[in-house]
Amino acid sequence: MGSDLPLTKLRSNGSVNTTKSSSITAIQNALPPGASSYSGWRLAIYDFWVLGVVNTFAWKCPTSKYLIPFFRDNVSATTHLDIGVGTGYFLEHGGIPTTTHVVLCDISISALKTATDRVPPPVQVGPPLVADILQPLPTDDKFASVSMFYLLHCLPGPVQRKVVIFDHIKHNMTPDGVLAGATVLGPRSGWVDSWFGALLRGFVVRDGIMDNLDDNAESITAALQKNFEEVESEIVGTVLLFKAKYPRYT
Repeated sequence: MGSDLPLTKLRSNGSVNTTKSSSITAIQNALPPGASSYSGWRLAIYDFWVLGVVNTFAWKCPTSKYLIPFFRDNVSATTHLDIGVGTGYFLEHGGIPTTTHVVLCDISISALKTATDRVPPPVQVGPPLVADILQPLPTDDKFASVSMFYLLHCLPGPVQRKVVIFDHIKHNMTPDGVLAGATVLGPRSGWVDSWFGALLRGFVVRDGIMDNLDDNAESITAALQKNFEEVESEIVGTVLLFKAKYPRYT
């Protein structure tokens, strides 16, 4: 991950990103805790632990009941960008149309490799983007749909620092583009954790896996409304599901 070799092909039938190896090395060496946790053994148990046990019993938002249908309902049949790919679980189980051209974006090469292999054929996967989402993306491509599931709560806070991603990502969306995502809200949002949720939150916040103490629905939806014409949101347990359409380019 920290070598000077260029990013190799992530899928046998895909092309490679042309990002310079020095840029990739710099990004990987500066991985924040929330991103560096998506590697090695953590990736191996993520689906069972986070998307299974934690979502159901700590955050009270079962993946199969809420997150997968929400992902599926907001994926374009033409072009789609997935930001913060995790293990690729949503890409594998989210019912992506076979006509969709998918591009994956993450700051972690390990996560990109794992997620790319889980995109079901014949869905076509384009060159991945190794990028810091807090900065404008290194591409001018525009996508009909964008997903960012369980990304915001991993980004370094405070929340006002995180929501600048909406200022950036709208420029990589088509005029009728749709952005959909989900994030775990912080305890200061008014949610009272169960004993399991409180115990878990203390651990992941202490270790920097999540940085969401002041993440709240009001700040996130306000930033979305600033950048998109139409915004919808719903809170399930302690998870905010959000959807935004028609980017405001100016």
